[in-house]
Amino acid sequence: MRQLASQQFRLLYDREMGADFQDLDLEACQFEDCGISMPTDVEKRSTVRNVRLTKCGALRCHIGPAIFDEVVVDGLATHDMLIIWGALFRHVTLKGAIGSIKVNSWVDVLDQSTKTQGPFDSARERFYREIDWALDIREGKFYNLELHGIPARLVRRDPETQFVVTRERALQPDWRAKLSAGNRHWPFVIDLFLSDGYPDIVLVAPKRKPKKKYLELLDGLNELRELGVAEPN
Repeated sequence: MRQLASQQFRLLYDREMGADFQDLDLEACQFEDCGISMPTDVEKRSTVRNVRLTKCGALRCHIGPAIFDEVVVDGLATHDMLIIWGALFRHVTLKGAIGSIKVNSWVDVLDQSTKTQGPFDSARERFYREIDWALDIREGKFYNLELHGIPARLVRRDPETQFVVTRERALQPDWRAKLSAGNRHWPFVIDLFLSDGYPDIVLVAPKRKPKKKYLELLDGLNELRELGVAEPN
């Protein structure tokens, strides 16, 4: 495995290379204005395999529909929201202090046509039918984490702070009327989830938020659990 430490990478782009990045151990490396796997052709997506990142950082980076396989991210500074577009995950562990990450099922921010998106949707469905688990987030301390399009059954979670909401439970009547007045964030997130059309979603209490905010959001998740909307397992 090739080891790199305290390296800075800037303006590196993998657009439609169909590249393989593998057997890398990166520590305290910084990525600025970089992009990986940015194709509109599903056959040209890149693969990241057997890679470990420790205490690295990503600033204004773009992650497209890559395949991440056997990857460990132990600490990641994102500076702002790091959006991952249409990537697939197999045996990927996110642990330690991590900034804000959003995993989208869309592969392109502008082109969401069936012609472009359809092959990626089909590939995602096949991929997740054939693996035993996708993500392990049990030891992650996130400022924010949003996961869209990854089946909840494939996400290894901390049941005390990371909950599942299924479409069936979210569509139950009357639970919103029973929420406390301060529980506003999670109903908004659930509405977005329902509009996406997926069967379930993982909701994560953000441990890296200020303590007061973190506890407020965790209380909100526990309230959803008590009302039968969220479930820890």
